[in-house]
Amino acid sequence: MKHLYLSAAFAALATASPAFAGADHDDIVVTAPLEGSRIESAQGATILRRDDILQNLNGGLGDTLAGQPGISTTFFGAGASRPIIRGLGEDRVRVLENGIGAIDASTASPDHAVTADGLDASRIEILRGGAALAYGGNAVGGVVNVIDESIPTRSRGKVYGDALASYSTVNEGAQGAIKLGAEAGGFAFTLSGSARETNDYDIPGNTNSDGAGTEGFAPNSFTSLRTAGIGASRIGDWGYAGLAVKNIKNKYGLPPEGPGEAGGRIEMEQTRIESRGDLKVDLGFFNRLDYGFQHSDYEHTEFESDGAAGTRFESKGWEGRVEAHHGDGKLKGAIGLQYSDVDFAAFGEEAFITPTNTKDVGLFVIERWDNGGWGLEGGARYERRELDNETAGKRTFDSGSASGSVFLRPLDGLFVSATAAYTQRAPTQIELFSDGPHLATANYEIGDSSMKQEKAFSIELSTRYDKGPWSVELNVFNAEFEDYIALLNRGDFFWLNEDLELSGFAAVEDDPSITADSEVLPVFAFSQRDATFTGGEFSVKRDLFEAASFKVSGDAQISIVNASFDGGGKVPRIPPRFMTFGVTAESVKWTGRVEVQDFAKQSDVADFETTTDGYTFLNASLAFRPFGEEKDLTLRIDGRNLGDEEGRVHSSFLKNDLPLPGRDIRFTIASSF
Repeated sequence: MKHLYLSAAFAALATASPAFAGADHDDIVVTAPLEGSRIESAQGATILRRDDILQNLNGGLGDTLAGQPGISTTFFGAGASRPIIRGLGEDRVRVLENGIGAIDASTASPDHAVTADGLDASRIEILRGGAALAYGGNAVGGVVNVIDESIPTRSRGKVYGDALASYSTVNEGAQGAIKLGAEAGGFAFTLSGSARETNDYDIPGNTNSDGAGTEGFAPNSFTSLRTAGIGASRIGDWGYAGLAVKNIKNKYGLPPEGPGEAGGRIEMEQTRIESRGDLKVDLGFFNRLDYGFQHSDYEHTEFESDGAAGTRFESKGWEGRVEAHHGDGKLKGAIGLQYSDVDFAAFGEEAFITPTNTKDVGLFVIERWDNGGWGLEGGARYERRELDNETAGKRTFDSGSASGSVFLRPLDGLFVSATAAYTQRAPTQIELFSDGPHLATANYEIGDSSMKQEKAFSIELSTRYDKGPWSVELNVFNAEFEDYIALLNRGDFFWLNEDLELSGFAAVEDDPSITADSEVLPVFAFSQRDATFTGGEFSVKRDLFEAASFKVSGDAQISIVNASFDGGGKVPRIPPRFMTFGVTAESVKWTGRVEVQDFAKQSDVADFETTTDGYTFLNASLAFRPFGEEKDLTLRIDGRNLGDEEGRVHSSFLKNDLPLPGRDIRFTIASSF
């Protein structure tokens, strides 16, 4: 019955229009290949500003973004989550920090946290759909760019700062962040830090879907995060150029293997050095030069439940890109060069991949011709990936991508576009060379060093309208994958007896050849099959009425994706349909919001998956700005899952062992000066 009420409410509002995630038509998407207004982007884009981030801040990056149009999460407890865009995750979604790739181990395993975090972010931009032209074939699903302004890019005054502190009841958690800046003689400096400490979080029922787990809380779900950064830049009429250093230390618990048992933990550290600049130049055809460079030294250790150090992962390397832009009139565009060199290694008894060096180089060109009422946008990219594995040797892939868009402005406030794109993605070191037990997924995983490139041909139709009381956005997409790489159940089992130092493979789980007290894992292998992804996002927002000093608006959005293998069967871990219905009332000093998020049951599953029940969360927030808009001080109360309903994330490997947190009330103080 609750789904009937929600559907009726959505239909009523749909006749009236999408929340643009707090953005307005003047928001500029800096992550897009060609910067421009969000409403006139050729692909779906979402912008979260600082207030939006604080309202949605929740665990890891994937959990913070989950529920935005087309965005889901891998959810591996409170400490680790990565965004999924339109059903595509892992290496098909690029997570950037200030426009440069985050060199970590998050694509290797779902229990590995992303180093980018919303706690100290000033802005997060999401591009839904292929962004392969500017960021490579591993952005075929989209891009998430976390912008923390560690390098000052604009003049803000002699002394400025931002700070926040919050407390959440569901995990007795505290978090805070502070950033201080100063300018003198054309130079700008920043000093920043953030911290998070949370205990085990509460849940409304049992950890296990079969009722055989722990009641009332999620054991060993603590988190502990520390970041510290310093940055400086030279700012002038000619642009800016700067340097920053940031250190991240993150520690979080892993779910225990059984009720009453102690769980392990991951301790992670990364030091990141980056340099970025945006320069006005006079180089013949080009008038602007952007560059970015970062070097990262990442390491994390997985500790066993008895405290012993287990597997250690390292990811060290650098990435750089430079773009030359031209045009201020009808024709504008850019050419760019991108290069990265990363060493990835795992050490220990449970290391499922041997050391691998990956080098990527990409050259791209993008052009946009705007004739006012209509226009064209397109480009192409060539890239080469070289992988050198310590055991299996070298593989080299030459890939190409191209896309073309046509857009129209038939009415004032209306933008319509159609995009066709062809993308090639080279396999990763995990997909090619993994071979061993992977306890985070409870599988024995096997790569295939003979894999070919994954190819995708996609079409996307977009319509956006923003005028008067209405804002509407509709994106519909279809992506046909050739040689899609998927981790699929091979049908047999791997067994290991550490005491006897014996191991092997067996056709069935109870095979008599398996020795007593052996650990038994199903075997999953990376294989290639053609697949089709189809879906879309529809959002609507409308100003409803004014009462006293308040403006009241309503919004709703729905996101759907379906993914099937062409020869039959479903692609695993595809998020279900979800929708949001909300009402917001805002004045100069007050903002209040009530929303309902509804996640459908997922019954379209792969043959080795189980179905996942749907759930509905009731959320509410109230923000008070005692000094109005002139002085930025905000007091917030945010309530999530106020109905204390059990929710399990279908795209999570832990869905049957760990639900989402229960009822949470978070108190936040945020200030800028």
